[in-house]
Amino acid sequence: MGGFARIGNNEITVLVNDAEKGSDIDSQEAQQTLEIAEANFRKAEGKRQKIEANLALRRARTRVETINAISPEADLRQDTPLETLW
Repeated sequence: MGGFARIGNNEITVLVNDAEKGSDIDSQEAQQTLEIAEANFRKAEGKRQKIEANLALRRARTRVETINAISPEADLRQDTPLETLW
């Protein structure tokens, strides 16, 4: 996870390894994934397992937070001005 963002002239350019549209996230699947990630994080042993479990947990939390932040009437097309999303 992670990336870079450049903001200027009312534009945001984001450079990341992976991306997912919030509107494509299934809320039930995201919640189930979060619960599994939390359980895996609790039982992780060893440095590598803990790092991988932490990454999966962060990704799962972000997906659930995204669903909670998006209102049903928000139009999240790429050309939507940022001000209209908040």
